[in-house]
Amino acid sequence: MKQSIIPVVLFLAASLVFGCAVQPKWSRYEMCFGLSGDSGKTIVSDRQWHQFRDEEIAKRFPDGFTVIPANGFWRSGAETYREPSRVMIVVAPDTEGTEDKLNAIAQAYAKKFHQQSLLQIKSSVKVDFHSAGQANTN
Repeated sequence: MKQSIIPVVLFLAASLVFGCAVQPKWSRYEMCFGLSGDSGKTIVSDRQWHQFRDEEIAKRFPDGFTVIPANGFWRSGAETYREPSRVMIVVAPDTEGTEDKLNAIAQAYAKKFHQQSLLQIKSSVKVDFHSAGQANTN
């Protein structure tokens, strides 16, 4: 009888280990890109932005992201500045790899377009993928 119980116990143990695989936590990341550089002396053109988006963002997040045109406002000393901006939104697993990609994008943009800083926002989210009336929750 002991020998017939061993396969059942092994099957249940394997089911627990593989059936309870931990799903990654997901986060929503937003990054704000100002479209002027050198304290407003230079402007990032649509062509330059599109090239940067295609070469730096799309290659790092081929599964998808969103870019929204915006107007950014920021303060330095007593003066408030306004500049055209782009806000990138990406929802991705909350991993060191995702953080590395975002840091690389920020560094590349700051260097290429002489930015003093870029704002990045990170929020924990619950993610649902819907297709043909079904939801797959992660």
